[in-house]
Amino acid sequence: MTQPLIHPTSELTLTHLLRDMPQSLLLTGAVGVGLGTVADYIAHQVSNEVITVLPEKDEKVDIDKGTISVDSIRRLYMQTRTKQTGNRVIVIDYAERMAHTAQNAFLKLLEEPGEGTYFILATHTPSKLLPTITSRTQDLELRLLTRAQTDTLLDKLHITDAQKRTQLLFMADGRPAELTRLVSNEEYFETRSAIVRDARDLLQAPTYKKLVVAHKYKDDREGALLLLTDAASILRKSISAKPQESLIAQIDSLLYAHKQIQANGNIRLCLARLVV
Repeated sequence: MTQPLIHPTSELTLTHLLRDMPQSLLLTGAVGVGLGTVADYIAHQVSNEVITVLPEKDEKVDIDKGTISVDSIRRLYMQTRTKQTGNRVIVIDYAERMAHTAQNAFLKLLEEPGEGTYFILATHTPSKLLPTITSRTQDLELRLLTRAQTDTLLDKLHITDAQKRTQLLFMADGRPAELTRLVSNEEYFETRSAIVRDARDLLQAPTYKKLVVAHKYKDDREGALLLLTDAASILRKSISAKPQESLIAQIDSLLYAHKQIQANGNIRLCLARLVV
């Protein structure tokens, strides 16, 4: 299995980890950096027996709206009680989706893993995991790719149009999984491009148009979070070109709204506060 593209510093850490694999590994990084791909790679370097747990809804895998229930962890616990001839690796992808009861059940697994059993928890928000879980894991953060690595990936994906490259770099610079998805899925690319345009309007348009944008995302939590992330990225580029205290204050407001929405705050109110 070919090693995924990762930042050189993260690659060095990974090399050391594979020489002496910890029993429990916490894999973290930004959305789109490729946690699932790297987790799968690591797991198959350790064992051919890999069990992957993903969020579910109505007993089907659902990455967007699913959760990892306590029942899923209990079934996993029973699987680990069976006999094995070699190593076994359990990958919990989107680990932050474990309900509180599921995390407590998983803690029992960490405390009684069984010989030859390894765990990899992949999450973009490790703060949502219980401290009793994270304290029992060794951390590997996947850093964003270097600009040179991103340019090389764009070349491999045959992106030669300068405007398209600029758009892709803005939306996914340093995040190989996100970059690949944008290139391979034109519908997703158009959706993300529309959010970037809305982010510019949220920052620059007249108040009425800003309110229209806020209303558009009032029932779309994931879209609202992307909107705020893109708006903050636009401001950061402006600050890099010409630092202004007012822009820094705007970023602080955007990040605060992002935090509130991520914590299940009222989307309409959080966006409205940015506009009025």
